[in-house]
Amino acid sequence: MVKVCLFVADGSDEIEFSAPYGIFTRANTPIDTVYVGDNKDRLVNMSRGIQLYAKRSLSEFQSTEEFVKEYDVAIIPGGWQGSLTLSGNKKVQEIVKEMYNKPGKWVAMICAGSLTAKTSGLGVKTLTSHPCITKDLQEAGYEWKNESVVVTDNLITSQGPGTAMLFALKIAEQVLDKDTYQKVYDSLEMP
Repeated sequence: MVKVCLFVADGSDEIEFSAPYGIFTRANTPIDTVYVGDNKDRLVNMSRGIQLYAKRSLSEFQSTEEFVKEYDVAIIPGGWQGSLTLSGNKKVQEIVKEMYNKPGKWVAMICAGSLTAKTSGLGVKTLTSHPCITKDLQEAGYEWKNESVVVTDNLITSQGPGTAMLFALKIAEQVLDKDTYQKVYDSLEMP
C-alpha cells in the first residue's frame, strides 16, 4: 500500500495542506504529517492562524534512505513562510531529490512550495507554481506553465489554494488504484 508524507512547517498554507490530507484519508491511505522546524511538540502555526500538531517530525529520521524507504509520496504545500522553510531545509532537499530520482516514488509541490524543485536541483524541465515565483524558476532553467496542475515524470506541481483539490486529486490518480481513486472522486461531488 502507498504511504504518503505531507510536509508542514510554520507558515504553510491551510488549504494546500488540507486538500491532500482529506483526499488520502478518504481513500484510507496512510498519510503522515511531517513537521520541519524547531518546535519539539510539533505544534504548527499555519499561514492564516490555524494551529495543528503534526504526527511526526523530520528530525525522527536518521537518514534520507530511511525516509525514502518508508514513504512513496512526498507532498510540499505552499504558504510563503512555510515554503521558504521547506525549500531551504537540506534534509528536505535531499529527500525530494532522492525520491524524484527513484522509480515508483512521487514528489508533489504546490504554490511557492515549487521552490523546492529549484533548491533540490531537480532535473525536471516543466512545472508550475504560484505566479509570484515564476521568475525564480525560469531563471533557474525551468519551463513554467500557466496551468492548474502539471505532471512531469514523477513530479506533480500546482499553482495555489484555488487549485488545491485538483492537485490532490491528480496525486491520488497517479498513486492509487483506479477503483479507490474513482470512489474518492465520486464521493466529492466535484463540479
